[in-house]
Amino acid sequence: MKKIPWGIIGAGRIAAAFANAINHFDVSETYAVASLNKNRGEEFASTWGFSKVYDNYWDLLADSNVKAVYIATPHMNHALLAIEALKAGKHVMCEKPAAVNTRELLEIFHWQEKTGCFFMEALWTKFNPTFLQGMKWIREKRIGQLQSVYADFCINSTAEAIYPESGYPMNRLYDMNLAGGALLDVGIYSVTAALCAVEASFLEDKVSESKLFPKNINVSCRKAFSGVDAFDSISLDFGYVQSHLSCAIDTECGPHLKTAKFVGSQGTIILPYFWMAQKGELYDLEGNLIEVFDSPFSVNGYEYELAEFCRCILEIEKGAKIIESPFHTKKQCIREIRVLDSIRKKIELIYPFEEEKNIIAKRVEKIMETETKQQEFNFSDKEEIIIYTDGACSGNPGPGGWGCVVLADGTEYTASGGEPDTTNNRMELCAAIAALSAVIQNETWKQRRIVVNIDSQYVKNGITSWIKAWKKNGWRNSSKQPVKNKDLWETLDNLNCSLSVNWNWVKGHSGVKYNEVCDKLATDEVAKYSCK
Repeated sequence: MKKIPWGIIGAGRIAAAFANAINHFDVSETYAVASLNKNRGEEFASTWGFSKVYDNYWDLLADSNVKAVYIATPHMNHALLAIEALKAGKHVMCEKPAAVNTRELLEIFHWQEKTGCFFMEALWTKFNPTFLQGMKWIREKRIGQLQSVYADFCINSTAEAIYPESGYPMNRLYDMNLAGGALLDVGIYSVTAALCAVEASFLEDKVSESKLFPKNINVSCRKAFSGVDAFDSISLDFGYVQSHLSCAIDTECGPHLKTAKFVGSQGTIILPYFWMAQKGELYDLEGNLIEVFDSPFSVNGYEYELAEFCRCILEIEKGAKIIESPFHTKKQCIREIRVLDSIRKKIELIYPFEEEKNIIAKRVEKIMETETKQQEFNFSDKEEIIIYTDGACSGNPGPGGWGCVVLADGTEYTASGGEPDTTNNRMELCAAIAALSAVIQNETWKQRRIVVNIDSQYVKNGITSWIKAWKKNGWRNSSKQPVKNKDLWETLDNLNCSLSVNWNWVKGHSGVKYNEVCDKLATDEVAKYSCK
């Protein structure tokens, strides 16, 4: 049987564990590794039997011999690397979390669908035989009706840099720029335990998403000196099931804070070291041990996710249409990141690269490199920059998108973006911000007169009239209520005041060419960010 040649991006501890599993699996082989530190990459390759070593990630992705890619870098670039790997035609397994937020995850799934390649988040707990047995006991009602979940994963790590030669000033767990903190690193396991248990508690196969998503989320957090969450105490209220979770990177209590308990009306399931469990215990109401499930690892625990990923790839090669693993579906992956997003919102943890104005700017910072079309424009003033913008939203709030067209010097430039949970008004604002951000980044453009054609009276009237009173009244409207979308209004106002802009309202869906182009860009983004 021809083996699957793996390329691993990253050469740290987790990458080593995965490489070890590859070497014990008969349908896989270690082929290429990419590390930004050449010496570490070469040492890694020598230890685990890789024949190719790259000192950058992109050369590995360009290697036609690489069939499957495992991403084991810090969290902040998981989504970027996963998307680039999919675009390169590789099947991808990305270490958890696959993305830092819902927006990034849906972007990954968009490119998976577009490229036809397979993608799976490497959340090894979901493939662990002992954890799966625990969920089976819940489905079989061996503990009666599930009532509560307790899951703790607390470790104590120093902030000192582990790989100082790589240029990281501190341990990634404490670095805001690397998406550090307890929640995304270890808390994801506690959240996963609760979500899996709740889903397993239903007898029917198809359950509405509203029943599987917490009705209420409460969190208390202790932040580290760097701003990341060092300790989180989390309560997820599903109505019929309560879960009490904790995670930490600065708290150690041995095995006592590394256990999951699933409590039901007729008994309890206990999984020591639940995220990598090798033993499961079933107790009755009186606390008597009635069954034990022992499943020692054959390698190190990574072999289970590897086996499932390879199974899917081999089935695809035989002609099967597989878009997800039944052990970790797209819906489950999206539900998981949505809960993590909600928790981070509660503790006001936003990573520097996530700020909305930066997200918009990144969409247009390379606007000159987006698809362009040479046109013959009949502008009355060749020096004008003509802009069209539009926003869209499904559900309002719901998945949304924005699109913009910039017409300058006889050339058409486009940009678009979206959000998984937003409003139509925010998308209209984002479209205008994106277009003007592109203008202000161009030294020639920003000196010219700009005409913005927009079909949103909300944005047009807001930026030309209402905003004056809002600012005078401390960002309160005529009803003395806080102005909605203040963050975006402030960004748009700064851009508007820095440029010479004339705002022109156009009627939407009336055949205006570039308004229709923007509408198509926006609605395509809505489709991309809609959960399927």
